[in-house]
Amino acid sequence: MKLKNIFLSIFLVFSFNISALDINISEGETYFSVTNKTLSEFSFINSVSDVTTMIVKTEEGEFVKLIVPAYNSDSKNGEAELPVLQKLIRVPFGSEIAVKIINLEEKTINLSDYGFSIPVFPNQPSISKSATDIPFYFNEEYYNLDKFTGNNIVETELLGKMRGQQLARLSVSPFSYNPTKNELKVVTKVEVKIIFKNIDVNTDNANRIKYYSPEFESLLKTCINNTPITGKDVITTYPVKYVIISDPQFQAALQPLVDWKTKKGFMVLEGYTNDPLVGNTTASIHAYLQNMYDNATVIDPAPTYLLIVGDNAEVPSFNTGQHVSDMYYCEFDGNGDFYPEMYYGRLSATSAAEVEIQVNKTLTHELYTFTDPSFLDEVVLVAGVDASFAPIHGNGQINYGTDNYFNVAHNLTIHNYLYGSGSPITSDMPAASAAIIADVSAGVGFANYTAHCGSSGWSDPSFENSDVNGLQNNDRFGFMIGNCCQSNKFDDNVCFGEKILRSNNKGAVGYIGGSNNTYWDEDFWWAVGSTSNVTANPTYAGTDLGVYDCLMHENGESQADWFYTAGQMIHSGNLAVTQAGGSEQYYWEIYHLMGDPSLMPYIGVPTILTVSHGTATPVGTTTFLVNTEENAYVAISMNGVLLDAQLAGPTGVVNLTFTALSNVGTADIVVTKQFKQPYISTVNIISPNAPFVIYNSHNLNDPTGNNNLEADYNELIELDVELNNVGSQPTQNVNVIISTSDMYVTLIDSTDFLATVNANNTINIASPFTFQVANFVPDQHLVTFNLTITDNQANTWNSTLFVTLNAPVLGDVFFTIDDAILGNGNGKLDAGETLDLIVDVENSGHAEIMNMNAVLSTLSSYVTINNPLGVTVNSLTPLQQQSTVFNITVNSNTPIGNLAEFPFDFTDGTYTHTNTFAKTIGIIDEDYETGDFTQYSWIMDPSFPWVISTNNPYEGTNCSRSALNQPDNTDSELSIDLNILAAGDISFYKKMSSEQDYDFLKFKINSQKVGEWSGIDAGWSLVSFPVNAGQNTFKWEYDKDGGFSEGQDCAFVDYIVFPPIDLGTVSLEENFTNIKLYPNPTMGSFEITFSDNKNHTALIYDFNGKLIYSENSSENIKFDISKNATGTYTVKIMPEGITYQIVKK
Repeated sequence: MKLKNIFLSIFLVFSFNISALDINISEGETYFSVTNKTLSEFSFINSVSDVTTMIVKTEEGEFVKLIVPAYNSDSKNGEAELPVLQKLIRVPFGSEIAVKIINLEEKTINLSDYGFSIPVFPNQPSISKSATDIPFYFNEEYYNLDKFTGNNIVETELLGKMRGQQLARLSVSPFSYNPTKNELKVVTKVEVKIIFKNIDVNTDNANRIKYYSPEFESLLKTCINNTPITGKDVITTYPVKYVIISDPQFQAALQPLVDWKTKKGFMVLEGYTNDPLVGNTTASIHAYLQNMYDNATVIDPAPTYLLIVGDNAEVPSFNTGQHVSDMYYCEFDGNGDFYPEMYYGRLSATSAAEVEIQVNKTLTHELYTFTDPSFLDEVVLVAGVDASFAPIHGNGQINYGTDNYFNVAHNLTIHNYLYGSGSPITSDMPAASAAIIADVSAGVGFANYTAHCGSSGWSDPSFENSDVNGLQNNDRFGFMIGNCCQSNKFDDNVCFGEKILRSNNKGAVGYIGGSNNTYWDEDFWWAVGSTSNVTANPTYAGTDLGVYDCLMHENGESQADWFYTAGQMIHSGNLAVTQAGGSEQYYWEIYHLMGDPSLMPYIGVPTILTVSHGTATPVGTTTFLVNTEENAYVAISMNGVLLDAQLAGPTGVVNLTFTALSNVGTADIVVTKQFKQPYISTVNIISPNAPFVIYNSHNLNDPTGNNNLEADYNELIELDVELNNVGSQPTQNVNVIISTSDMYVTLIDSTDFLATVNANNTINIASPFTFQVANFVPDQHLVTFNLTITDNQANTWNSTLFVTLNAPVLGDVFFTIDDAILGNGNGKLDAGETLDLIVDVENSGHAEIMNMNAVLSTLSSYVTINNPLGVTVNSLTPLQQQSTVFNITVNSNTPIGNLAEFPFDFTDGTYTHTNTFAKTIGIIDEDYETGDFTQYSWIMDPSFPWVISTNNPYEGTNCSRSALNQPDNTDSELSIDLNILAAGDISFYKKMSSEQDYDFLKFKINSQKVGEWSGIDAGWSLVSFPVNAGQNTFKWEYDKDGGFSEGQDCAFVDYIVFPPIDLGTVSLEENFTNIKLYPNPTMGSFEITFSDNKNHTALIYDFNGKLIYSENSSENIKFDISKNATGTYTVKIMPEGITYQIVKK
């Protein structure tokens, strides 16, 4: 085999700067969907409908690169880079994997038919961030083959074990390639069943229960075939286990952290290296942890977190020969694989004082005792200097973060340092280093750098150990990540991660970085997510999940994909690299956390956590009720001993359970949740040497309602209450009074009497309390009832119970214009149409509702509702939807752009939903057919103004383009300020002719970038963006960098369609009186008359916005469209800018 390795500068190796083109292969969409899954098998469908192509220039010639969003490449270096989809799967214990293809559809295409007479781009290895010479791999023998080459369509590869679960990578390879014929064979659709043979079901389930951890289960759920654990409810109440391995000299300094972690809800185990069971070698420490893992039970679960305390000399790390790695301390059940079973971190220290500094910072962060927490809203993101990779990989990572998460929409202040252009200070400017250090010194909640590093810190812009001493961020330290080489190389003297954590009351509370060199592709995947196409502007849809997504989890990710602690962040990033098939073992080995692995970084100032509970409970109590928010972690401890900890479910009610309290005193209640301030309180434990009667449980009955044993609106509820005398003495003549201040219930029977309640005994109240639920209540409203219990010895006991109220929640899901049968079928309101407006209503609440009426009215004088009395909806059960249809007629003389508002009312008389829908009649557009920018109040920078172009417009004869002869490092801006009357969309056609990934057209709404494009387009493409009502600024901005130019070096824009806008003080109706158009509707001929004797131009557009006729005259203008299809046409009159619609029958 002849494989060329040519070592050149990356600029000479390849550049992506030519056009991108989509090749449509089949109808439908590109998607992957799991259709069925059980323990023994799962099925999926993979569909490929198109592939994006990009020409790549290299020293070996030009190639075409194939791109499918969320796909990677698994080809050999030097052979054709073919897209492959990779997913993680779980393999049940003892099973063998069988792949069965149920159905397959394929198509062969010749790339030459699409204008590509060049071969497919050869696969290249990922480049280390420390590399200076870049190899270009090209296998000449492979490219002379006359046969289809590629992987098997579906393959599985065993990877290793994690928490007792065997992991495998599923690869779907729809593409094969014949290099000589330049043909692609594409599996456009394949239906596959993966079968697991010979499963040991009992052992599989036992392992899942044995090694279960709530904070590890989310990681395992990323496997696409994951199924629930049998009996999982039994184990979810057990706390998380947290292990500390430390040099004994640090024991005293660690105790405040041990105390806090116990209060927070962790089972903390301390292991010191002077203990023979622990030892001071990697082998003995690993054996200590392995024993703990192997002997786990449901009651004594396997550990979840490992905190190593000490530098490499105090607690040695595994040495692979190339770097140190703490990961192998946490690998137990994969026969030496590299998938750890614990989350891990290190407080690197050589003295107790250094441990105390890091413990204090961790406690300040977790207890939220910052003097001024406002610094948490500050974020620093840096794409460092590298002329070859920073423009794409570095800027791409940072742009993805700012576009999706780190921005003003999240109430964050961003200090952005992109490479080359795009930020106030770019990373390659001399001022960047000082500015970044100043930002950190002022205090930031989160910082991320990607580019080159050394052991002593960030290289360019420089931020190193010598700069840390001068930081002034006292009590304002956040969390930092360095996607760069060696910044956590803790076997060196003092690496950057160690230095910034050891700094007293400043620096950072946690730092993630590599103990060896990192790679450009892998670091991008780690942060952004797996993809075959690394770009400067990656999208959420075009990538799988990376660290940013898993940390923020706000795009509908399942809870399984939430990774919110510092230790979990490393796992989520490494999983993205694993899924991509990159340098996975290397990445699991080198990425380390300096800091506490269970710490939850703040991204912004956290909000207050809602918590309520009783203030006292007696000795002998075995349960304690806390009401809080879903996914909050609730813990109770006493005298340094953890009693119980649980994760709150959807209701937020947690019933903590523990061994009976045996002493009076104070118990600690701690509740924590991601991005929330911690709740820290106490509950008094009082003497039991007497009777002590408290609430135990309750049941609901609704015999006069729907008899579903729940409290629904407008129902009479019987509340059966059970009391428990947890004291050691009986009590007599017990009076029970129930009360509430809740406005949504009325108590009817609120008192009861019990003759005797024996000690250590439960008893039901003789007759139920009764209360009436109001006719109108908020759905899922939680009512707090207070029980006041007294006896004949003047004892008074107070308890609390909670009841959830159910109610309907009315709403609308869709508002649809249906003009397919009665109108012209364009899905818009047009003059002269009769059509249906459809409002899909729903009940998203938890109770059924009956006998509703839906009424649609209008505020427009041009619209008539033909069924004004509305539509009857007989009933809606919870989550049910139903369509309501309203027939309307639009006046044929309605001026274009008139805003029609439709108030909508949906009610049963008590529960009401109202909404107002607004639609524009006709289309308000800018197509530049005036030959200038005078139709609207356009704003331009006179230095580099946009111009009118006649070069192949989308429609008509004109379009707009960015400035002519625009210099490097400048912007050409076109903007407009408009008052948007109702929420809607703005759309326009755009065409690019620019240097790929360097010179961009950016579209901004109110200074927020919502779209960005570069490259050379073969044709026009339509884009659309939602717009809120109110004053809005729309800006089209062509940004040039300081390098080369390609194509015509500009951006073209045409046929902008605005949402409903305020057209100004001179109304259409005023101009409308000077112009008449008749007849309308017409059979073909119609005339436009004018009363001002001025010169006018009339333009006629078809349903697709294409100009079909134009006429200029100072007299009346006549048209004949009898040969054209029936439908609605748009007539625009210039220079007035008035637009009409005419209906041709």
